[in-house]
Amino acid sequence: MPTRLLFCTLFGGLLLLNACRSENEWDTSSTPYEPVYNADPSTKHVRFLAPRSTLNGGNLYTSGDYVLEEEKDAGLHVISYQDPAHPKKLAFISIPGFRAAAIKGDYLYVSNYDDLVTIRLNSFTTMQEAGRISQAWHLDDYPPFTGVLFECADTTKGTIVAWKLSEDLSGTSVKCRR
Repeated sequence: MPTRLLFCTLFGGLLLLNACRSENEWDTSSTPYEPVYNADPSTKHVRFLAPRSTLNGGNLYTSGDYVLEEEKDAGLHVISYQDPAHPKKLAFISIPGFRAAAIKGDYLYVSNYDDLVTIRLNSFTTMQEAGRISQAWHLDDYPPFTGVLFECADTTKGTIVAWKLSEDLSGTSVKCRR
């Protein structure tokens, strides 16, 4: 029994030592990522457009005789199922930075980058924004990858809409890592 305890203690200690990474172990020769900003206020406008083809469909939400189909990063397709044998696309709700939606009662709640937008569902033909909470949640200010160097985010430059590899940045000048 004491041998087993000694072995487990030594093995656990080795695991802990291996988990520590010193400052000098980061590969600063790798190409860092930089944020892509968008400071255009129209980025946060929800628009109601003519129907269009689904390119990257996702979850479905129901409201009465209607189904809303997610289009990742773009918005929602409005589909009428009043005649279940012949569904018909009625409109597309363009929502830049769209990630999630929910329906409660007569309201549709959607994400528009870091804003929460409320849309009244009383009629899909006269849909309009009913409310907005700016910066309802915090967007990630780091790339969606681990083990990478990246330029630290500066939210004063606008909303981060993407991350890209940057050949213009020297890995040694980049201070942030994940």
